[in-house]
Amino acid sequence: MTNIFQTPWLLLFVSLVLLIVVALVRQNSPQKQRWQLLLLPLSLAVLAFGLDCFVKTDYEKVKHTIKCARDAVVAEDADALATTLSPGYSDRSHNSRDDLVSFMRSFFTTTKIERAPQTTGQIVINAPTATAENVYRVHVEPNSAYTQAAGLYYVKVRIRLTKNSDAQWLITGCELMELNFQPFHRRDL
Repeated sequence: MTNIFQTPWLLLFVSLVLLIVVALVRQNSPQKQRWQLLLLPLSLAVLAFGLDCFVKTDYEKVKHTIKCARDAVVAEDADALATTLSPGYSDRSHNSRDDLVSFMRSFFTTTKIERAPQTTGQIVINAPTATAENVYRVHVEPNSAYTQAAGLYYVKVRIRLTKNSDAQWLITGCELMELNFQPFHRRDL
């Protein structure tokens, strides 16, 4: 079922149906041809966009956190990346958030990512945790260290997130699953 807080389409459809009903009532009943009846579908349409804009669901918050992390990596901003990471961050290669941030600072000295659009993604939320599996098309600048192998990489990552006490979603771990559609194992490093 469609969540009315994530997308306005359901309420907009109901608003359109209500507009048709109001138009039929106004056409068939001359005594009910008041312009105030048109405010009903209009107010429902405004409510649809208002709910979509002002109410942020967990799904939207998780997507926003992941997008902020991706944008920080593309912008080579390790400090902005650190704001999306949980204090208890750990993965197979990095034992803490500070380890990852220092690795990214050294990574940024040799490699520049031009852009990394997301091609596919799936988010599963079991509050207070969430898991996202996303595939990114990573374009590396021509003069970067990894360009000799290829300038374009398809990277599939699994991102684990938790909701903190401020209802903010933070990344607790990240795992590289596939590189150019080939399974990736830590021993491949």
